[in-house]
Amino acid sequence: MKRVGIVGAGNIARVHLAGWQRLPVEIVGYYDTVPAAAQRFSEEYGGQAFADLPTLLNQVDIVDICTPAHVHKESVLAAAGAGRAIVCEKPLARHLRDAEAMVEACATAGVPLFVAQVVRFFPEFAKAKAAIDSGAIGKPGVIRTTRAGAFIQHPVFSNFDLSGGVILDVGVHDIDFQRWCMGEVERVFTRSLTFAGIPERDHALITLRFTGGAVGHIEVSWAGPPRHWRTRIEIAGDGGLLEWDREEPKPVTQVVANEAGDGHIRTELSPLAPDDDPYAAELAHFYDHLTMGTPLRVTPHDALMGVKVGLAAIESARTGKPVIIAEFDERE
Repeated sequence: MKRVGIVGAGNIARVHLAGWQRLPVEIVGYYDTVPAAAQRFSEEYGGQAFADLPTLLNQVDIVDICTPAHVHKESVLAAAGAGRAIVCEKPLARHLRDAEAMVEACATAGVPLFVAQVVRFFPEFAKAKAAIDSGAIGKPGVIRTTRAGAFIQHPVFSNFDLSGGVILDVGVHDIDFQRWCMGEVERVFTRSLTFAGIPERDHALITLRFTGGAVGHIEVSWAGPPRHWRTRIEIAGDGGLLEWDREEPKPVTQVVANEAGDGHIRTELSPLAPDDDPYAAELAHFYDHLTMGTPLRVTPHDALMGVKVGLAAIESARTGKPVIIAEFDERE
């Protein structure tokens, strides 16, 4: 039985823990830089509260890193050095050189690195990707996604230097999904409120040009009303259209021209079971990778490119100019 240790004892760790509890693993314990937080997890869920990371690493097979992005590097490098399989929350890192060092360390150590870019495991997004791959809408040319909600008061989110603002913390989800659907990004152009000095109203419009010629539009926002969250997908190809909107009570919809060319046939593409938890699904996927060799749906390269494109989008917002991804190197 695989033994799991969780680093970080905050809200996302609780979500991950619920996913691990569905799997045939042993939750050994928790480490947090705030010892009382790890102790609360131990008392509530069982397992040990560890006083330091090396001691936890000595007793587990899998390390699940649920800390903020700006402190991922230390835990990932320590876990790689100990030869442990790694799950790491998104984004992989706050800075590009840190992300590159983490990917290289895991490759050198020969340990699996799985970054929890969970949108690939949401049923609606997975169905949209499958429809594209099946050729249902022909060659895709334009993709639009929205991920918008209210700002969550938190000292990390409020500090751009730590979080990267809404572009990196939230936008990385849609950057990753659009890359998954459309391929590598050639250049990015962004307009945003990121540098307006009001983090609780951060909002960005990101335009991607993919190497295959397609165009992506991403809207991400921390400027919405309290307790409101909206996500949507629209993907247009030369043979049809895919649509889904969280605010509309219907599954992914596929619109394709009929054979006569004088109308449309609307097909409902039902997502997976309503109780299917994408956070549990991503951990089950990683477990299958470790036990059965299932290829990772999110590779270390995917995670690295999510950071790189996100940081390039931030640079575009800062300068008002498009950024070529192949030429981009984050400023110190």
